[in-house]
Amino acid sequence: MIGIAICDDDIKSTEYIESLILNSPLYNQEKLIISIFYSGESFTKAVQPSCPFDLIFMDIEMSGMNGIQAGHVLREDYDNDPVQLIYISCYEQYHVQLFEVRPSGFIKKPIQKEAFEQKLQSAIHRIQRLRTHQKPRQLIIQKKGVEALIPTRNIMYLASDRRKIILHTVEETTEYYSTLSEEENKLPVEQFIRIHQSYLVNFCFVKQISARKVILCNGEELPVSEKHNATLHKKYFNFRRSLLESAHS
Repeated sequence: MIGIAICDDDIKSTEYIESLILNSPLYNQEKLIISIFYSGESFTKAVQPSCPFDLIFMDIEMSGMNGIQAGHVLREDYDNDPVQLIYISCYEQYHVQLFEVRPSGFIKKPIQKEAFEQKLQSAIHRIQRLRTHQKPRQLIIQKKGVEALIPTRNIMYLASDRRKIILHTVEETTEYYSTLSEEENKLPVEQFIRIHQSYLVNFCFVKQISARKVILCNGEELPVSEKHNATLHKKYFNFRRSLLESAHS
């Protein structure tokens, strides 16, 4: 089952998009479930605290909260990064504004059936690939014999001290026994990067990278070892490039 949201304040537009999905062979093959929203405000209420949709078709020009503002609300939760967000508009001058909300595609109005079907098929295939390869969105840790689930979106970085892990999240710091290699294998490889023998960092919280250190969004600085320097820069470049490719695909 794949959840799809359509958000547009034009009823005729939402009806047309819905009809294209309903008439697609993918509708029954993939068990597509469609939800419709006529404002950015109603959409953002539906995706908080977590997004129930896999694919979103979002109009940009709407009265009240526009599609870009709604996209920012969606992406505020790092757990929503895999959600496919396709923008729809009569205009094409929004590329710079769209970069931060990491769209998966853009469709120009008036919507052409073939172009829409291509975007739909591409998005569905991407969702299927993500489901196949994606690691759990929660890190399972053992602390004093009790199992705890930590949302990966909240993890800023992990530090190691011999057999002890110091887990730094946006809310707190937690210590438990494990190794950094064991924890690294549990986390999404495209999101977490080893910068030092003792540090594993979430790219989503990285503000700046240099040869000697990484600066996080909260201003905290972590050391980068010579061994991991080249790999760090390469993976960060690929991470940024993937965001750009998503914005223009």
